[in-house]
Amino acid sequence: MKLLSKLAQLAVMLSIAGCSPPPEPLRIVSSPWPGYEPLYLARDLGYLQESLVRITELPSSNLNMEAFSNGSTDLSTLTLDETLTLLARGQKLRILLVMDVSNGADGVVAKPEIKSLAELKGRRVGMENIPLGAYILSRVLDMSGVDSADINVIPMPEDKHEKAYLQGKIDAAITMEPFKTKLIQAGAHVLLDSSQIPDEIFDLIVVREDVYLTRREELCHLSQQWFRTLDHVQANKHDAYTHMGKRLGMDAEAFSAAIGGLKVPSRQENQRLLGGNQPGLLTPARRLSDIMQHRQMLSEAVDIAASIDTSFTNCME
Repeated sequence: MKLLSKLAQLAVMLSIAGCSPPPEPLRIVSSPWPGYEPLYLARDLGYLQESLVRITELPSSNLNMEAFSNGSTDLSTLTLDETLTLLARGQKLRILLVMDVSNGADGVVAKPEIKSLAELKGRRVGMENIPLGAYILSRVLDMSGVDSADINVIPMPEDKHEKAYLQGKIDAAITMEPFKTKLIQAGAHVLLDSSQIPDEIFDLIVVREDVYLTRREELCHLSQQWFRTLDHVQANKHDAYTHMGKRLGMDAEAFSAAIGGLKVPSRQENQRLLGGNQPGLLTPARRLSDIMQHRQMLSEAVDIAASIDTSFTNCME
């Protein structure tokens, strides 16, 4: 009888285990940026299974950081400087993918009469209060010799820059695509862009460490479908640019120009940046950490080595 009772209990336990609901989909937050659009295209093409991955767009990268920090999302699209900032605060995370490297898509635009960075002295500059904005501002100060106290920074989200410029509330903006193109169309011109500070602004997908350790299969699925989508874009550029641009309020030509300011690493390039004995991302990350520490944006140097698991590059095949 005892044996029968134990067998019955085991059967009930197995039945309960078999009926347990599947895990919730991985939650990703993102913000408007051409380099993030392949995520949404992957979803729309059906490459990313919604039962495994759910993407939510937030209005700004500042909200991305907040959502990731407070645990209300599993993954986030973040810039490298934002990632360093979170690591400095003690956040436990892993870097999954390098989505893009800014090569002109971020920058400083200004009224036509402002001819140089030095002429920003005494001017009103719109800027999102995020690490990337502060970082670009620090590079402006380095390159122009202007003191930070001599620039009137007007905090505002990136999506408010165009309206503020047209209303005469700001003279310049530290901005990014797609807002950079919209400001240029409104009459502004470029004083500085990220092609002049190469390999300093990286966009990443990062994941909370606890999620990384428990949900490898879904994360591999995400990685594989990211590169599958990039292959689709290469084979169907016009249609893909039309689709991705529509979400950002841009036609295919404008989206092509915006994403032209990015370098999008391939599978092989991601494997070089995040794999091997000496991942290629380490050198620019350490250089960026030094710059941020010098500008007092970090209290101490931050090393991302512990946030890179080189074995994950196997998921990129």
